[in-house]
Amino acid sequence: MKKKYILFFSVIAFILLLLYISTFINSNHNVDNELIIATTTSTVDSGLLDYLKPTFENNFDANIRWLYLGTGQALAAGERGDADVLLVHDVDREKSFIDNGHGTVRLTIMYNKFVIVGPEDDPADIRNIEDPVIALKKIADYNKQENILFFSRGDLSGTHAQELKIWDKTGINIKNQIWYIETGQGMSPTLRITSEKSGYTITDVATFLKIKTELKDRISLEILVNSDHIDVLNPYSIILINKEKHPHLNHKLAEKFALFLISKEGQSKIENYKIDDNQLFFPIFGKNNDYEVFSDEKTTLEWINKLIEHGLTPPLSLIKHNIPYVLIDDITHYDFEEKFL
Repeated sequence: MKKKYILFFSVIAFILLLLYISTFINSNHNVDNELIIATTTSTVDSGLLDYLKPTFENNFDANIRWLYLGTGQALAAGERGDADVLLVHDVDREKSFIDNGHGTVRLTIMYNKFVIVGPEDDPADIRNIEDPVIALKKIADYNKQENILFFSRGDLSGTHAQELKIWDKTGINIKNQIWYIETGQGMSPTLRITSEKSGYTITDVATFLKIKTELKDRISLEILVNSDHIDVLNPYSIILINKEKHPHLNHKLAEKFALFLISKEGQSKIENYKIDDNQLFFPIFGKNNDYEVFSDEKTTLEWINKLIEHGLTPPLSLIKHNIPYVLIDDITHYDFEEKFL
């Protein structure tokens, strides 16, 4: 009888051991395949990351999750090593992040625009003004006679940073104005507060259209200033973290995520993401732009070669597959369209 009990418990112990080993292996597998993205709120609020998530996870056997932050907080998370990769939108701080050695690669993948939204009756009369600086001046001027609130995120996000740059060009010290309110919150709650108070605010167009579609009449705001002015250009970049400073991060999967976003498939997914037939983001990798805010061209060529090496299709339609191009050492004004299209 004792032998039977011993045999029984031995079998149970063996099974438990196998389960433990299986759990341990699967746990390590999950860690190896988990990617943590520190990202700006607009890529989440707009629904873009939810849209891209299944394609990347299926293609690369990955599990991605994100830290929902403003760009300033996302960059701080990257500096601390709390995220494997960054997806942000503040060119100046992105470059400083790289220059200070926290990141090694910055690739601009897409852009959209900032817009000024406000109440339908538009008391400050800014509708259809092309220059956002003039529009903000009119809001300030209106407040000399009547009261209308302007709401700022005030959270050190990319949107907040760009808003402050535009206000700076007006020459108005907004910190001393009683009509200038900082919410200290993300874009979605700031839009809700602005709507409730019938005020004005600056928002990325993607988040506004997404929130407007979901909440419909509960957001009583309209896009009033929707221009092509350089001050409302809103480029987004992916940044890889310095391996030497944070060797514990999942650098391999971070690179795969970057490759996915700049590939033909990733860029097409970005282009095709729409709400009510409105395109929310515009793919930009590998294209020149006069504003000089996008990825430098030598880096772009290097990553086109990386795409080819990994068997992925570059976004430029006539680059031949599996034929790595020789990199040009000194590129100043490299015309991709003339070279490849």
